[in-house]
Amino acid sequence: MPEIILHHYPESLFSEKARAMLNAKGLAWRSVIIPMIMPRPDTIPLTGGYRRTPVMQVGSDVYCDTAMIAAYLDDKGEGPTFYPAAHRLAAQTLARWIDTELFWGGVTIRFLPENMAGFLADTEAATAFAADRAAFSQGSTIRRIPLEEALPRHQLFLAELEAQLSDGRTYLFGPAWTIADFSAYHVLWFVHAGTPMAEMLARHPAAQAWYERMRAFGAKKGEAMSGAEALKAAADSTPATVANGTSDLPGIPVGTLVDAGPTDYGVMPSRGELLRCDTATIVIGREHERTGRVNVHFPRHGFGATRA
Repeated sequence: MPEIILHHYPESLFSEKARAMLNAKGLAWRSVIIPMIMPRPDTIPLTGGYRRTPVMQVGSDVYCDTAMIAAYLDDKGEGPTFYPAAHRLAAQTLARWIDTELFWGGVTIRFLPENMAGFLADTEAATAFAADRAAFSQGSTIRRIPLEEALPRHQLFLAELEAQLSDGRTYLFGPAWTIADFSAYHVLWFVHAGTPMAEMLARHPAAQAWYERMRAFGAKKGEAMSGAEALKAAADSTPATVANGTSDLPGIPVGTLVDAGPTDYGVMPSRGELLRCDTATIVIGREHERTGRVNVHFPRHGFGATRA
């Protein structure tokens, strides 16, 4: 199997989720550190426009969004599945709620002035970051969560997390992790790690102990790799065959040139040939002079494709 390459930056909470999943599965991975803001000249050739972080590359197959990354990793490496049959619906539903509703409240809390120490180097960096995220948010359908709503939502989640873990269980649904553990962890990492909010988490001892177990997964770093090396790895590879190449999009059969990407925020699409669209995934094929042929994989939940 080609090397697993994660394109990420250290401060990204969804990257922390991916790092924790990779390490929990005991998988070796290469680390390409990308800029926090655009441009990203060694990443966009792979994705074709998609600019959320992280992106995972395996040869010339590119996996966008941590939901797609988790689905790929689930049968790789060691340890339990992210989606145990007995808890699949509950774990997936909780993970999706955390990755959207709790996440956006967490963004409001994290970007309070008192919580920003160490996140951005100086005023110039903060100004550039704000301008980048303003462009990133164009076309977004996400409602901005005000602090008076975000803070009690987060406090209630901590109390409920504490209650669920107080019976001594190791993970949210018992002795084995699920995708919900990794989703809950990365939002708490973003809000509480290295900020005055750490004290709030410490008031919940069972949740704190669970958090430290999860944090141990995120600690290991991948072997460093340059963006140019990652693009060469794509150029030297051939995408995996796309099985069940059918489309459930009305009037858009496989082979159509489409724009695929998120439908809620960061709605910069990637253009390519539709290879598959079903209830779980969207796959497009595209080419770039620096990568050759690549297949780009998106989850269906929260993503869509339209005729170009």
